[in-house]
Amino acid sequence: MDSVWDRGVFKSIPQAPPTTWTQTHVLLATTDKHKSQVHVQPPITRLVLPGATIVSTSLSTPSHPPTMADAPEDMVESVLPTRWNRDFENIANDLCPQLQRWTRTPQRVIKFDKDESQYFGVRATPAEYPIDKLPSKTWGKGDDFILDFGIHMVGYVSMRLESRGSHMDAPCRLRLTFGESPLDVTLGMENVETWISTSWLPDETINIDTCPEEVSLSRRYSFRFLRVEVIDTSPKYKVTFSDVKCQCVSAISQNHSLEAPQFNDSLLQQIDHVSISTLRDCMQTVFEDGPRRDRRLWSGDLRLQALANYSTFRDFNLVKRCIFQFAAVVREDDSVPACIFEQPQLTPSTDYIVDYDALFAAITYDYVVASGDKAAGHSLWPTVLGCVKRALTHLDATTHAFDESKGEGWKFLDWQPGLEHSAGLHGVLLYCLKAANSLATVLGKEAPFVDLVAQMTEAAKVFLSPDNVFVSGPKAQVSFASASWLILAEAFPQDIARTALLNTLRHPDALKPLTPYLWHHVCDALATVGLYEKCVKIMASYWGGMVRAGADTFWECYNPEDPRASPYGDARNNSFCHAWSCTPTYLLRGKLREFVGVKETKSVTMGHLDEDWIKSQVGSQ
Repeated sequence: MDSVWDRGVFKSIPQAPPTTWTQTHVLLATTDKHKSQVHVQPPITRLVLPGATIVSTSLSTPSHPPTMADAPEDMVESVLPTRWNRDFENIANDLCPQLQRWTRTPQRVIKFDKDESQYFGVRATPAEYPIDKLPSKTWGKGDDFILDFGIHMVGYVSMRLESRGSHMDAPCRLRLTFGESPLDVTLGMENVETWISTSWLPDETINIDTCPEEVSLSRRYSFRFLRVEVIDTSPKYKVTFSDVKCQCVSAISQNHSLEAPQFNDSLLQQIDHVSISTLRDCMQTVFEDGPRRDRRLWSGDLRLQALANYSTFRDFNLVKRCIFQFAAVVREDDSVPACIFEQPQLTPSTDYIVDYDALFAAITYDYVVASGDKAAGHSLWPTVLGCVKRALTHLDATTHAFDESKGEGWKFLDWQPGLEHSAGLHGVLLYCLKAANSLATVLGKEAPFVDLVAQMTEAAKVFLSPDNVFVSGPKAQVSFASASWLILAEAFPQDIARTALLNTLRHPDALKPLTPYLWHHVCDALATVGLYEKCVKIMASYWGGMVRAGADTFWECYNPEDPRASPYGDARNNSFCHAWSCTPTYLLRGKLREFVGVKETKSVTMGHLDEDWIKSQVGSQ
């Protein structure tokens, strides 16, 4: 079966060449999201239209398949027994939302034409017939078409098939491919080279024995485009398709009202909108990291989603549910797992990340302040005290500076290969200790880490070089990660912090972020010290770049120079709706609001925002 189709969309296009592997890769046994260093797939052969010339990649294909290395020592899983808190689990269960449902139908039938000016190398153009003519078309072996729903959705697809001809003497076999991006529906799903499971790939093959038939898929999908391929029928009949629809699901209803600031800059308005759509589609029965992949709750993502939620939907119950789920499954050493599964029953993942553990204190503090729920703060207080314990084992007993070599556990911050974590984790831990102290004040308790905060603030000076650049480790590595977290922890007076941050960002050897997760912290740090113009410039370039590339929701991975970039070896296994990308709305509605300017503020429903987006994407077609 060809990877693309000969009728209606593309002529035969070669498969993508395997990834060129140049660095050591890491595979954890049970982790999907946080698995290895980030590597970039070489450009895949460009799309070929009838009469066009194939443009091949200039990179050679490796002569042998990639191999997987053992995990680095700090990423090896050591699973401690769980100390279950069934009362917390019951609180979380009682807060499980009833998912809201609404129906969307395709807006048009499209094809993709080659266009090198577009980020993905293709441009969507309407088919020769409108969507209301689709039921009159018949389709046989090898035929295909692409439906555009005009907006990213999470939900369940159904359609009606009927046969046309003498008799349906063999089943109709279909392949359905659900596209969050044009890549999904133009590259095919064969020969995918990736070190996470290919069962995440968004396609499904089904057989229909008799028609007419109402086909309903039981699996939830996340998509905007639906590619339908008729793999086979028989010479005696063809099939028709009608009543294609998606029953969308989210914790947020179409009638949910939210504040809609009208920003002076139209690009920032779009960025705000796409941030909200990203967050909404990740809000299911938990705050999922991505509704396509991994479909589960990570604490680092939760912190950013919760902050964006407080500025938009203000669904405090869903945040509370997720916090209590984590608190229900702490380890016997009081540490909090990095990730949890809610189905088929609440279960902690075996993944542990030092910075994610400590961030539980900040997540809880933010929730109590935003919601006013002091009772939850009192209940969670022992977990807040426990979540910083493993991070504290990394402090030098004399200097009180964080040293990543002194304790066990995976330190994340970002996927940048070779990143030195000591300065950045010093900032994370200091930030979280301050959050715990602030929570104590809110709850009327004695702040537990006053002396330690003072000692760590003094110790932070070791991470500032004589020429006012943030450095980390024995080789004085310069990175955006170190700078961002030391700024967010307010380890230095603002004038010193501002100068050092700017010096670090323009340092020629500084390691830059590889994920929106760290780019958020860079922007937040800039806003924290009043460098609003620089913050907005990065936001407009990075998140605005995704908008210009056609994003309905923000992506897990974005490289402006390479649309095939992937943390997993193949972009077809990327998530194009990912939680840790949703934070521009938090900054635009908070720290940046006065700087960027708001013409007016009105209240709108999520349904109204969706309809406006669909019109902007497909117009009157």
